[in-house]
Amino acid sequence: MKKFYLLILSALLVGNAATAQSDKPALGNSINLQFGSFGFGAGLARQLKPGKFNLRISAEFLDSKNFVKNPIKVNLGDGASDVLINPTVTSMLLGAKVDWHPFKKSSFKLVGGVSYGSGDFYVDVEPAQKTGRFKLAKDVELDAEEFGTARLIVSGNKVRPYLGLGFGRAIPKHKLGFSVDLGTYYTGSPKLAVPRTGMIESILTDQNIADIEKNIKNYSFVPNITFSITYKLSK
Repeated sequence: MKKFYLLILSALLVGNAATAQSDKPALGNSINLQFGSFGFGAGLARQLKPGKFNLRISAEFLDSKNFVKNPIKVNLGDGASDVLINPTVTSMLLGAKVDWHPFKKSSFKLVGGVSYGSGDFYVDVEPAQKTGRFKLAKDVELDAEEFGTARLIVSGNKVRPYLGLGFGRAIPKHKLGFSVDLGTYYTGSPKLAVPRTGMIESILTDQNIADIEKNIKNYSFVPNITFSITYKLSK
């Protein structure tokens, strides 16, 4: 967590230096490419009031399989066999945000908006060996097929309000601009589902799942940091 906040502070300082521009208000529209916590994306921006308010529309996509090598092999210890754990994060968001620049001579901005889409975290668990004898412990064995599989799915609301701040202008004062946004999405209490088969189904009961969901119900906010490169369409 400390590393995350250090990254945020560094990004804001870089963004403020990179986007220092003249006092003359910019006019027009722009397009941008962006990357951050919710993957890669693109967007359009339109000025609502020169130097004060801008409207941004964007689409972002993330699939952690593009970055993380799966699966992860884990040993259960005490002479037990290995299991494969396959964590995946996917997200597809369409968003609308409004930037407010309260200070005329600064690219600092406050941001509010909302996004709609899907965003799931799920973990697949299965035995590393598909056939033969699977060891739960040194002296406890069963057929590998009997061990079963499980998928733990954590999801949030499809509509996600957003509040944040940042540096940089959605309509740059020159042809190219750079900006950084830092904020948080409200996703509601996480919802947990665990489809499972085999022995895992008897070990992990519905009550266990309900208890886990209760323990994570307060994790309703998801932090976000996004970097954008912007191209101004009009003079």
